[in-house]
Amino acid sequence: MKLEISKVHDAYGSPGECPLCLLEQEAERTYLRSFQHSRVMEPNVRVQTNSQGFCPGHFRKLYDGENKLGLGLVVHTHLQHLRTVVDAELDSLVKSAGGRNRKDRAAAEAASLAKRRASCFICGLLEADVHRYVVTILYLWSRDPEFPPVFRASRGFCIPHFAQALGQASTAMRPDRFERWLADAVPLMKTSLESLDGDLHAFTQLHQAGTAGPGTDRERSALARTLQKIAGGLFGGR
Repeated sequence: MKLEISKVHDAYGSPGECPLCLLEQEAERTYLRSFQHSRVMEPNVRVQTNSQGFCPGHFRKLYDGENKLGLGLVVHTHLQHLRTVVDAELDSLVKSAGGRNRKDRAAAEAASLAKRRASCFICGLLEADVHRYVVTILYLWSRDPEFPPVFRASRGFCIPHFAQALGQASTAMRPDRFERWLADAVPLMKTSLESLDGDLHAFTQLHQAGTAGPGTDRERSALARTLQKIAGGLFGGR
């Protein structure tokens, strides 16, 4: 697995609640730009997009881009693939025995159709990228003596990315090293959540009727940063 050492160092050199959110957003921008241009027509990519398509969020971002023709071609062949699969499933449902059996088949078909909403080629790429970033962070924390102080000076992670880092650390690190990593990571998360609690309270006070003053940068950005901490992703503020 290729480590992303320079990218991780850059992310930790930027302010924010979660370096993994920064890394994931930049990777997503790169993929969206590439799909706005020639990559969208590459044969190996078309095979994947035909079968997987994109989630609603990435369909929207691609649609909001410039290359409507390229997206139209991709969606057309994806639709043709869906027609083949869904038509066969629907025909099987209609031809199945009535009564309880057909209801069970209908429930299974409904679950299969709902699952397709989450199928996304770009999300799959980002999942692999984030895993690599997590591995890189843990590697640097374990092997680079200059990195732990940088790690401890950060605000930890958003909760979804902390879950990924925690899971990876618990399986990849030997027990004594994992305990030391927890001793660094857990206080970061608790302190960050406590700080956000105070900042968000101040944010709400700024927006109460009759409250004077513009507030500090931390207070004004508190809602965006709290949403990032809870849900992951960037909300326009740090």
